This record gives sequence, C-alpha cells and structure tokens, in this order.
Amino acid sequence: MKRFLPSGLIIFAGVLGIAAATAHADQDVTKIRKKFDLREAILRKFFNENHCPIEQYAGLFVSEADEHGLDWRLLPSLSMVESGGGRYARGYNLFGWANGKTSFDSISQAVHQVAATLALGKAYKGKDLEAKLHTYNRKANYKTTVTDVMKKIYPTLHVSSGD
Repeated sequence: MKRFLPSGLIIFAGVLGIAAATAHADQDVTKIRKKFDLREAILRKFFNENHCPIEQYAGLFVSEADEHGLDWRLLPSLSMVESGGGRYARGYNLFGWANGKTSFDSISQAVHQVAATLALGKAYKGKDLEAKLHTYNRKANYKTTVTDVMKKIYPTLHVSSGD
C-alpha cells in the first residue's frame, strides 16, 4: 500500500529548501566580499612597498580593528612607527608595547592584545583616536607621526568599493 504526503507538506518542504539555498548563497557572497576586502589589499601593498615582514598579517590587522571598533589603519601605523612594520620588533612586539619590554607568543597575539587594550583597556576605553594616541605616547609629535602614516596607508577611514 502506497502512502502519499499531503501536497501542502511537499510545497512547504520545497519552500524551506529554496530559503536554505538562498541563505547559503548569501553567506557565500559575504565570505567572498570579506575575502577580497579592499582594505586588506591596500594594507598588503603598503607593507610590501615598505619592505615589512608583516605583509601576510594584513587581514589580521583589518579583522582585529573591525572586531574592536578601531580605525583599520591605526594598528599598522603604530607598528610602522614603533618597529618599522616589524623589521625591528623583538619578542613579536610590533607596537613598542610597555616601552618595548613586553614579549608576545606570536604576531597574532600581539595584534589581538594591543587591539583589545586600545578598545577596552581602562586607560583607552571611550577615548577618540587623538586621546588614545596621547595616552599611548605623550610625546608632542607622536599623534602627528602616527596619523601621517595612517594617511599614507589610505587618506580616509572608509574605502570606496567602486560600486
């Protein structure tokens, strides 16, 4: 004896399948967009032109900045000012953290720790870029030095996708 499913159930299952396929397709497009983030490409080019050994970490700099609500150019600029973009870093300390006395286990850990502290640390939380930089290093020209590098990376915070 054959059993048949009510036609409404089959249509409902079909609609769910279409919705799932559409959602999956949307997720794939999002991954592709993130993979080809123009900021990462701009940063890679900047590091490459300046002979920085941290070029392969461009995506990490961008993702940590996004995760912590920081300008995407800040961390790379700090690394340029403090260690020549990693050329003179000791103990993976790209940022001259704690007057260069701190060692990290990896570049990834250094980028994450500094990003998290600049966003959430007691001394930095709630401050704008200028105030964060003043807290980071109180030398009179430090803010200008870092922001000049930020402008060399890209002159504005937002990158046009060309759309």
